[in-house]
Amino acid sequence: MIPPSTIVLCCLSSLVFSGIAVAQPTRATGKFYIVGMGTAPDLITVRAQRVIARADIVLIEEGSGGGWTDLVRGKELWSWPHTIRRYYGVDPKTLTEPSQRAQAEALARTRQQLIEKIRMAVEQGKTVACLEDGDPMMYGTTLFLEMLPADLPSEIVPGVGAFQAASAAVKMSPPHGYDTSAVILTMGDWSGRADTNEKLMASGSTMVFYTMHLNYPDLFSQLKRHYPADTPVAVVNYAGDPKQEKVVRSTVGRFLQEVDYQNLPEERHTLLVGKFLKVGQARKDFLVPAGGVVAR
Repeated sequence: MIPPSTIVLCCLSSLVFSGIAVAQPTRATGKFYIVGMGTAPDLITVRAQRVIARADIVLIEEGSGGGWTDLVRGKELWSWPHTIRRYYGVDPKTLTEPSQRAQAEALARTRQQLIEKIRMAVEQGKTVACLEDGDPMMYGTTLFLEMLPADLPSEIVPGVGAFQAASAAVKMSPPHGYDTSAVILTMGDWSGRADTNEKLMASGSTMVFYTMHLNYPDLFSQLKRHYPADTPVAVVNYAGDPKQEKVVRSTVGRFLQEVDYQNLPEERHTLLVGKFLKVGQARKDFLVPAGGVVAR
């Protein structure tokens, strides 16, 4: 008696040789998402909710996600360390200091192990959602996408970031600086950085600082060299959070004396500097001279 499997193989062979294409079994493929969760639990988007609802696996940075408990209940949870971005793009072999080299090597392994887990899960047909505070495009972990295979299905779901939430808190639009229209999003300087904050200040544009470990005395020493002392300043704590949000206002000249900057909530406040905080949407280029030509 001929085994059934032999009959199937024979039939398939006949179809192939007769010129009829036979569909080959395809690899089950899921999708990898990076999801912006907003600056407060109730600022999550409808799209983000839908993605999380169908996710099989959820990634969360260690120490975050306290407000997302209900959304991720029943999901397989993975986490990554806050330091995962450190030394990314650096060849550990180029580091001569032993402790730095050891840390760079360890973090490189951590990143690679996580990337491999994500890849395998997606190729097995699972949906993997990486949840990030605010908007993932501002100091987020898009490095995950850079390390994953380019043809792996992926998507980034934008979120309400600190810039948008802080702007809403002060009820003024940062691009409107009377005679400026640019907004510079930045953070504290670091060694080797080419576009230092003092260089960016030279334009007099609105500046929005993501304040992770910001050195306020040094920063305001620089600001005083480029902005008038009466230039308004605002610190927004817990931007977008209806229960904790607080706006502290001052000026470039008085900030260090008026604001208890040493006790601001670490990594949960944003600094805004610029004329927009005072002039609103009034514009210099809206002034029309006697001749009727808009001043430029």
